[in-house]
Formats: sequence, structure tokens, C-alpha cells
Amino acid sequence: MSSGSAEGEVGLARRTAGASFWRVVVAEARHVMFVLVWVVLLNRAFGTFVVEGASMEPTLANRALLIVDTVFTTLRPFHRGDVVVFRYPRNPNVEYVKRVIALPGETVMVAHGYVFVDGSPLEEPYLREPVRYFWGPAKVPDGSVFVLGDNRNSSSDSHV
Repeated sequence: MSSGSAEGEVGLARRTAGASFWRVVVAEARHVMFVLVWVVLLNRAFGTFVVEGASMEPTLANRALLIVDTVFTTLRPFHRGDVVVFRYPRNPNVEYVKRVIALPGETVMVAHGYVFVDGSPLEEPYLREPVRYFWGPAKVPDGSVFVLGDNRNSSSDSHV
């Protein structure tokens, strides 16, 4: 009888070990799926962008690699000074990186080496040299922002 009892205990131990093994496998699979879901969500929320050209120097060098928030920026308004990546309106296959200078409803003018927003000159310590062109004044339309590259004299931006 004891041999039957011992065989029963061994069989029970094997079944318990097998059940324990599958619990661990299922728990690990859940963990892996959780991590994969987060990786996919973060990959969709953030993209990479390579700066092409000198229009954002000295802040961003040519060929600099950026990690860009592609989702959460829609949840908050733009602020003056934000560096943004956007699709060029005349060719949506091209992406630009520029700095937000003026917000909807504000009036922009470039004159005498400065950018003026609503008549006041902007303090822009990130610029290498003063602006050498004249532009405006113009009011920024609703639903738009006015953007300029930090290398103002060599940038294709809102003033163009």
C-alpha cells in the first residue's frame, strides 16, 4: 500500500510541478506582452528626425538626430521658443525643424537685425548673428504659428 501511496504522491508532485511550470510561463508571457505593448506605444508616440541643413545652427547641427514627440504635442498648445518638426505645407513629403516665434493673432516683423512680435523685440540668445533682412509686418492667422530657423539668414521658413 505504501508503494501505491508513494506513486500517488509522485504523480501529484509531477502534476503540481507541471501546473507550476505553466503558471510561470503564462506569467512571463503576460510580462513580455506588457513590455511589447509599451514599446509599440512609445514607438508610435515618439519618432526620430534627422536635421538636414544649417537652418537651425547653432542650436541643432546638420545631421543631428532628434527624438520627436509625435502624439502628445497635440494635447497642449505651442509656446514661443518651442522647437518643432512639421511637414512643409507645399510638399508634405518634406519635414522641417524650426523654432516657434509667434502665435495666432500676433503681429511679426523683422527689421534692423531683430524680430519684433507685437512691436516688442524678441530676446534670442540662441542666435549666432543678427538677422540681415527685412520682413513684414504680418499677423499670424488663427490655427497657425510663425516659425523661423535659428540660422535666420540661411533658413527657409515662415518669412519665405
